[in-house]
Amino acid sequence: MNRDALLATVIGFGIGLFITGGFLYGPTLIKSLPQVHMPTLSLPVKSKKPSPTPLPNTLPETLTISSPLSESIESKSETLVSGVTVPESTVIILGALDETVIQGNSDGTYAGKVMLTEGRNDLTIISYHDNNEQSQKVTVFYTPEEF
Repeated sequence: MNRDALLATVIGFGIGLFITGGFLYGPTLIKSLPQVHMPTLSLPVKSKKPSPTPLPNTLPETLTISSPLSESIESKSETLVSGVTVPESTVIILGALDETVIQGNSDGTYAGKVMLTEGRNDLTIISYHDNNEQSQKVTVFYTPEEF
């Protein structure tokens, strides 16, 4: 047998025995070693600043449209637009032909009529209260045809 091949076989066998011994006896050797503890650091904790609590908002900050329903078909050239918004707010109903300015009731309800053109009508409802503006859009279709 070749001398180099014999040497490589012996070295490989020795490395294999060393790795096998590490797997078999390694856990017990690690347990017998002294425990090493990492030092603990304690840093001062900054106190959190108290944040102000917001005042409860008793007024609804929404604008809803109750009537007409979106994508509805109207058979009259005039329709009633109604809904709920912030009480005592000014409501503007913008139609294709005209606009209606109304004052909301004390309970927040509003209602106003607007003229429609034949076909698609995009209505915009805008509510103003204390320099706050809210708007919603609704699309209705007007046709004089009877179904």
